[in-house]
Amino acid sequence: MRILQKSVYLWLAVWALGGWLMAQERVVIRGGTLVDVRDGSLVPDTVIVLEGDRIVSVSSGGPLPPGGTVIDATGKYILPGLIDLHVHYKDWAPELFLNHGVTTVVDLGSSHEWIKAQKEGIQSGLIPGPRLFISTYNLDGPPADENYFLRPYVEIVKDPEEALLSVRRQITEKVDAVKVYDGLSIAVLRVLVREAEKANIPVIGHFRSVRDAAEVGAHGVEHTYPVARAVLDTQARDEALQKVRQGVNLPPESFMDMEKLPEIIQLMVSNGLYLNPTLRDYWKGEQALRDKGFHYEDFDLLFNDWRLRYVPLNWRLADLKLYQEIGMWHWADLSQYERDLFHQGYTNAQRLIKMFVDAGGKLYAGTDCANICIPGLGLLQELDLLVDAGVSPLQALQAATINSAELMRMEDRLGTLEEGKVGDVLILDANPLEDIRDIRKIALVISRGQVLDGLYHADFRNPIPENVPYDSRLFFPSPRIQWASPEAILEGAQNATLTVHGTGFIPYSFVRFNGQQLKTTFVDEFQLTAELPPKLLEPGTYAITVENPDFAWGTIYASGASDLAHLGIRDYISNEFLVLVKPQGGAPIFPHPREASKN
Repeated sequence: MRILQKSVYLWLAVWALGGWLMAQERVVIRGGTLVDVRDGSLVPDTVIVLEGDRIVSVSSGGPLPPGGTVIDATGKYILPGLIDLHVHYKDWAPELFLNHGVTTVVDLGSSHEWIKAQKEGIQSGLIPGPRLFISTYNLDGPPADENYFLRPYVEIVKDPEEALLSVRRQITEKVDAVKVYDGLSIAVLRVLVREAEKANIPVIGHFRSVRDAAEVGAHGVEHTYPVARAVLDTQARDEALQKVRQGVNLPPESFMDMEKLPEIIQLMVSNGLYLNPTLRDYWKGEQALRDKGFHYEDFDLLFNDWRLRYVPLNWRLADLKLYQEIGMWHWADLSQYERDLFHQGYTNAQRLIKMFVDAGGKLYAGTDCANICIPGLGLLQELDLLVDAGVSPLQALQAATINSAELMRMEDRLGTLEEGKVGDVLILDANPLEDIRDIRKIALVISRGQVLDGLYHADFRNPIPENVPYDSRLFFPSPRIQWASPEAILEGAQNATLTVHGTGFIPYSFVRFNGQQLKTTFVDEFQLTAELPPKLLEPGTYAITVENPDFAWGTIYASGASDLAHLGIRDYISNEFLVLVKPQGGAPIFPHPREASKN
């Protein structure tokens, strides 16, 4: 153990010397133009003095203090470090966040004990990385689907009493937010909000409707769909669903009654709800993202910089794959009607965002990275998409700085460059208030008073790697057969059909019978049907399997498919299930008992 500890500390020392300039007793930034994210004013010839990890003074002009490292920022623009308020932290992500100017992140869903260890390791200096804040487990209500898989960052609470015990326990662990899912009742949400307020931390998450969030006094609304559900045109949705194929993701934003939207927006603003649109993650398959060249930008970073070889290859491929998908389908396989409906949802979400901001609502910026977009870069892309939606560059910057700090009850430490706040500074070569894409023109990042070199290091390793296997939903689902019906088929039967039940199925899944590929129909992510040619049906016992094309077109969100991943098993071919072919003239064949019970 001592040898291991010495090796880790030696490696950290070498990495710190090679990868970061060691923190100086004093760092002085002079000559740059400060961008005040409160009001968008520009302060020329700014002098910012940092000592340790804090800002000790900010002034315009004047003499420089003696000593320390002086950074000449003449001609450049100075902002506070950016905040990504919705991440799913990965052990390989620190350099990607920091090198894109993201110096603070809030994790809203990772293996709970591991993310606490990461936070503690970063605070102590053992682990390099952005300032990390964490939430409770993702608290959810009892699942309605028998195939629901409980992931290592989800905790089910059945009633207010269970919720109270859970949230009180977790608050003692010094979490920074309460994260909720939309399966929670109003009564449970009220308990969680009450306890969070006592601890001065926000309640953030998914809600069945934004009306629920307003009613219970929650604070941060993730994604735009809770708003869309509050003004859903159910008749239009139901009519459309009759014309589209199973597995085409048509979000509620596609069917909003826009005439009812102003009322809901006013409800949100009057109740002080913050909104995180997550455009970059939620609308991955939207043509607008490809039109902006995000997929080329991602490829250039993930594959052309060999120093990032430590990012898992499957994850890098999955990031690019998702640009090509809408729900479970490759976008090229969709009808124009289906594509248009999805695009309508995106444009409705844009209108929603613009209306919310114009009414005085506050956005906060979160990406869901790395689930799935590139840590750090994903936030810069998110700000770009917010401006496309009609938000000003200043309002987009506020979403990633001062608004996020306010929501997290940390405005005394984060969000602006002022005396006494943290020494997280982003220096740009151009003014992002003129063009939000200038946020990519990073000259220098300072985190905790440390001047970073802005490079990636091929030998980077997190001293505390994740303690659960990576969830396979982010790559391609692992199919698994639970049962099939009928269990037996008559020799040479005409028009025989096999119904296969399981998890991890996609529109491109197919069934094999004794190794022969069958004509397969996708019913949903839990069910396939396959046609059995009479020539295959000779008496015997035969294995059937389900196959998903390796790294196939298909959803990363096939419910239940990740249960194998957390056992360390992931494959594109399912387990075998045995089916009988009986000779002609035998006893009658009945459906599988589970099939019969369903009917």
